[in-house]
Amino acid sequence: MAQIEITKGLGAEIVRHAPTPVEHPATPVEPPRWEGLLPWQARRVRDYVDSDLGGRLSIRTAAQRAKLSPSYFSRRFRQSFGVTFSRFVALRRIELAQSMMVIGATSLCQIALACGFTDQAHFTRTFGGLTGSTPSQWRRTAALEGRSAEAMGSC
Repeated sequence: MAQIEITKGLGAEIVRHAPTPVEHPATPVEPPRWEGLLPWQARRVRDYVDSDLGGRLSIRTAAQRAKLSPSYFSRRFRQSFGVTFSRFVALRRIELAQSMMVIGATSLCQIALACGFTDQAHFTRTFGGLTGSTPSQWRRTAALEGRSAEAMGSC
C-alpha cells in the first residue's frame, strides 16, 4: 500500500509518497478455467448425434456419452456449440434433409421420417424456423441454383 505523509510548510500542503513495496497475492492466481465440453466429449456427442439422426436422440444418453450429469452437460454443451442440444440436433437433421433434397427426388414426407421428424408438418415447421423458407421452396431454389451452375460450367 502507498503511504502518504502530509506535511505543512510555508502555508502550503506538500504531499509526499513513500515508495510502495511490491505486494504478492496471498493466494496463487488460478489458471483459466475450461469452458464447455472437452474435445473428446464434444467428439463423442457429435458422433452420437450424427450416427442416429433418424432415431430418438436424448440429452440423457448424450450426457452419459460425455460422462456428465444431464444438467451439467446442458450448460457445457451450450458453451461449446453456442446452441442448446435440441437445437443442435434440429440443425443437424435439417442439414441431412437438405442434402437428401438436393441429391434425389425423394418425397418430403419420406425425407422428414428419415431425418427423425415425427411427420411432414413437424419437419416443415422446424425447417421454416431455421432456414426462413419451406422445404419445397428451398428445394426449388436449390434446383435452380444447381441448373444455373451447370449451365455456367458448360460454357
